Amino acid sequence: MFRRRWSGLPADPIFPANISELGYFINEDDEIRSLENADYYFHYFLTKNERYNNRRRFAYNEAIGNVIHSRLDAESLAPLCLPVGTKPIDPHVPIRISPDLPERSRVVLIVGEDNQQFGVLAHRVLGGKGGITKGSILNLVQALKKQPSSSTDPTPPGIIIANPSELWWWPEGKRGLTPVDRHYIPMTSAVHLGRAYDKARNGIPKNITTAEHVKCVFEEVVDKLVRKDVKLDIIAVGNSAEEVEKYLNDDEVWKKFGTMMGVMVVLGGFYHSDEFKCEGFKQFMQERARAYTIHHTPLDNPIAGSFGNPGALGFTSFGCPAFSAGEANMTELMLIETHHSVLNWLENVALLGEAYRNEDVQRYGDDDGVIPEEVLQAWGEKDVEDTKKHMKGTEKDMEETEAEIKKDELHALEDGNSGHDSTPKKEVAVSKESSPGSSQGSIVAAAEKEDEENVALKVKDLKVTVEDGE
Repeated sequence: MFRRRWSGLPADPIFPANISELGYFINEDDEIRSLENADYYFHYFLTKNERYNNRRRFAYNEAIGNVIHSRLDAESLAPLCLPVGTKPIDPHVPIRISPDLPERSRVVLIVGEDNQQFGVLAHRVLGGKGGITKGSILNLVQALKKQPSSSTDPTPPGIIIANPSELWWWPEGKRGLTPVDRHYIPMTSAVHLGRAYDKARNGIPKNITTAEHVKCVFEEVVDKLVRKDVKLDIIAVGNSAEEVEKYLNDDEVWKKFGTMMGVMVVLGGFYHSDEFKCEGFKQFMQERARAYTIHHTPLDNPIAGSFGNPGALGFTSFGCPAFSAGEANMTELMLIETHHSVLNWLENVALLGEAYRNEDVQRYGDDDGVIPEEVLQAWGEKDVEDTKKHMKGTEKDMEETEAEIKKDELHALEDGNSGHDSTPKKEVAVSKESSPGSSQGSIVAAAEKEDEENVALKVKDLKVTVEDGE
C-alpha cells in the first residue's frame, strides 16, 4: 500500500514580479524584449508544465502592472480606492482620476474590458509589437492631455479610468485580480486545483460585479467629485460598455446624470436598442453617441445608422451610428486601432458644444446595393465594378452547372429505365471563359480522357464475352 504525504507534493513555483529578473528589458521602442536575445518577445512556453508557465505569466503581468501604475503616477493621475474612503489594505478596487477633477469642465470616463488587467488594452500589443504605451491606456491619457475641454476652456479634460476587471480580492496580496489571474495565485502545492470564490473573503463591497462597479463609479465619483455642469464623455469597451448602457438606461439615473452627458463611444458592445426604455437615453444615443464594430471595410467607414442595418454583416442595432473598427479583428484591439478617430471625434464635439448632432449616416450593405463614397475611395470604382461582374459571373456559372447536372441526372434515369448500362460521369463545373490552356480546361480534358478510357474498357469486355460465348 503506497501513501503520499502532503509534504511530498511538488512546491508551487515562485517568480519575481520584476521585468529584468524575469529575463526581459524595455527597449528604446518601448517594447519588452528578451535579455538573451533582443529579437524575441515574452516567451510563455518556458516548460511543458502549464502550472509553471502560468505562475511565471502571473509574475510577468504583475510586473507590467507596476510599470503602468508608475507611468500613470508620472501622468499625475491619482489612485483612488473604491468604495471611497476604503483603506488600501482593505478590500477595494483601485481606479485613477485627475487630481483636480472638481475643477474640470469636461471629464472623460474610460471603462475598459472586464477581463483585462487594469490599464491594459491588449497584452498581445503591450508585450509584443507596439509596446507598453500603445497596448495600454497610457496612449489615450497622453493624447487627452493635449486636448481642450471646450471652445471656451483651453485646459485639458479631467480623466477617470475605471477598473471593471480586478474585482476578485486576493487577501494575501492585498489587491484585486482579474477573472483570469485569480487562478494563478500561489497555492499550497503545484498540483492543487485552486481556490473557490468566497463572497465574504474575495468580494469587494459595492463592486462584486462589473455592473456594481459601474454604478459605484457613477455614484461615488461622478456624482460627488465632479462639477454639476460638467460634460462627461464616456469611452466603453466590450461587456463593460453594455453595463454602462444598462445603468444609464433608467429614468431615475438619467434624471440624475443626463444633463452631464456629453458623448459616448461604444466599442464591441452588443446592447440592443430594443432594450432602450428611457426616452432621454434613447435620444442621446441617436444624437450624440457612436459605436464601432468589427467589419471588413476601412476604419471609420459607416456601417449603420441609428436604427441599425439588417443588410450589413454582424450586429448593428446599437441605437446610434456605427462605424468600422478598421483592421481590428477582436474586441481588445478595437480601441488601439480606433483611438485616433475616437479622440478626434470627442474633441470636435467638445468644440461644437450643445449644437452638435450626429449626421445622417449613409448605410453600407442596404438591400438597394448603395455603396458609400468612403468605400469607393478606398476600393476604387474599378474594383467595385470588377467585384459586381465577378459576382454576376459566379451566379451564372452556378445556374449553368445546376442545369447540366439536372440534365445528366435525367439521362441517367432514362438509361436506367430502358435497361441500358449507364456509366456515371464526372461532372466538372467550369465557366464559359475557361480556355484549353487554363487549369479548368486541363481538368475538363482529364475528365473527358477518363470517360473515353471507361468506354474503351467496356468495349473490350464486351468483345471478350462474345468470344467466350462462341
